[in-house]
Parts: sequence; structure tokens; C-alpha cells
Amino acid sequence: MRRVSLLELQALKEEKGDFILYVRSDRARERISEVFDTDVVVPELEKSFRLDFFSINADEEPDVLKEFPLPSLILFKDGKVVHVLRGIKNWNEYVKAITETYF
Repeated sequence: MRRVSLLELQALKEEKGDFILYVRSDRARERISEVFDTDVVVPELEKSFRLDFFSINADEEPDVLKEFPLPSLILFKDGKVVHVLRGIKNWNEYVKAITETYF
């Protein structure tokens, strides 16, 4: 999973591609348990689906939190947000959202 900056995220949106963005934080792992949990789940989702996954670290790019919650998985279709999965979800919720969006 490649880390991106806000500028790179904007470029991905402008390319109108399909991709998944993981909004995370290293500093918040100790105070928001869902960050730790999603850090475990998201790489497994990436292994299960042949899609473009990117991550953005809110510690380095705090302005991302103006648009997206922490932690969250954002599904983009044609460069537009189509689904926001906030916090930790059960595996089936992730699979359903990804499958309905991309397959």
C-alpha cells in the first residue's frame, strides 16, 4: 500500500480512477483503538482484492481530517467518493462495500 500526500490524493481524484484510501494515524494508535484495529484489517483487504489501495497519514497531512474521519476507508469510483467506512467494521461489511462498488 503506497502512502500518498494530499497533493498526490488530489491528482488521483483528477485522474478519475478507482481506488481505496485508508486514512490513518501513527500518533492516534494509542488513544483510538480503532486505528490499531484497522491497521491490521486494511492490509488483509488489500491482499484479498486486486485494487489500488493507498494510505494517508493524518499526522503528516492533518488537513485530510477536514474531509475524512479517522480512521476510515474511503472508496473512490471515477475519482469520486462513493463510500466511507468509518472506524472498524466487521469483515463482511468491508467485503460487501468493496464488492458492490467495484465488481
